[in-house]
Amino acid sequence: MPTGDESADAGKQKLFTSWGCQISTFHRGQDLVQLIKDIALAEGADGILSFSELRVIETHTAAAELGLPANPLSSVPAMRDKYIQRRRLAEAGVPVPRFALVRSAAQLVDAYRHVGSPAIFKPVTGAGSLATYAVGPDTDLAELWETARATHEGDRRGGKTATFILEERLIGVNKYADKRYGDYASVESIVHGGQIDHLAVTDKFPLTEPFRENGGILPSVLPTADIDELYSAASAAIRALGVTHCALHTEFKLTAAGPMTIEVNCRVGGGVTEQLYYAAGYDIIRALADTALGKNVSSIGKFKGASAIMLPQIPPRHLEITHVPTTDELLALPGVVSARANYVPGARPRWEQGTIAGTLARMFASAPDAGTLLETFDYLMSERCFSYAELNGLSEQ
Repeated sequence: MPTGDESADAGKQKLFTSWGCQISTFHRGQDLVQLIKDIALAEGADGILSFSELRVIETHTAAAELGLPANPLSSVPAMRDKYIQRRRLAEAGVPVPRFALVRSAAQLVDAYRHVGSPAIFKPVTGAGSLATYAVGPDTDLAELWETARATHEGDRRGGKTATFILEERLIGVNKYADKRYGDYASVESIVHGGQIDHLAVTDKFPLTEPFRENGGILPSVLPTADIDELYSAASAAIRALGVTHCALHTEFKLTAAGPMTIEVNCRVGGGVTEQLYYAAGYDIIRALADTALGKNVSSIGKFKGASAIMLPQIPPRHLEITHVPTTDELLALPGVVSARANYVPGARPRWEQGTIAGTLARMFASAPDAGTLLETFDYLMSERCFSYAELNGLSEQ
């Protein structure tokens, strides 16, 4: 799917071709489901697999219509739409925060009366914390609507139309002995032929305001009882949505009343592919291919250590980056096995665009224990690593 950046698109095609892949290009305006079906029929495909959260609907629709292993068409709408997903979870008795659909400034006012404060406002089909805002008693709702709508118009990861959900902001409880962890976690799972296999719980680094994820570590250091409770909650959410053939990344807020479902993503969690490989030697790509073929999936086996994805976020202010570590400096940090800095000195990241713009570096690390990884992440988030200069409150140009 061309991005419009001719150099980047050519590089991607060259890479895929070097792997022996046959390339078909999707052009704007085409029927993607039909294109997938045409290629699958021409190739005599036995399964269809996608790794993009933005394309799960087209992938499973095409596979289901061809009679190949796929999630039932009845489950497809909830795979991307947070409002539909919330309704199905609530109807099945799965605990969820209060929520309301918002398509206009007037509906936002009504939604706020129902949901209350504090709350979170975000697109129903968003990704990467796009157009996600904290809402409180002092929030100007009319201004919030215009800001969110304009942000959505500039980045269509949130879908074609400006449709949002307002939901209760959950109050977390940190269940970790080490307070360098956040108050939320995710469960990584594969469901094949309706059978649910939980692979791991990922512990998360604390969020950067407003709701920017910095990555996490697996396997979890939570007590076994807490892990079992998370697995049980994930199973309930998966069954409520009716999915049968896919990877699942289910996020939970850890609350005093138990784990509360934030959302269920019908894909591998960001970085989980590499993390499972480094920590357990597990090939989730093969497992997903087997799922797409309707085969049984091999179990994960024993973890040999801990692994992390580290996505240090820039503080939520208008800043100019003054110092960026070199790749060699990042690779020299304890446990780091791969690293890429996303900016150079003088850059002014547009943190308002979510994690896609706020991520300073993308790194993977592996160690015998989680403590080493926590220390490395502490360094990444300190001004000894990345440093900044204030832009005196002025928006970047």
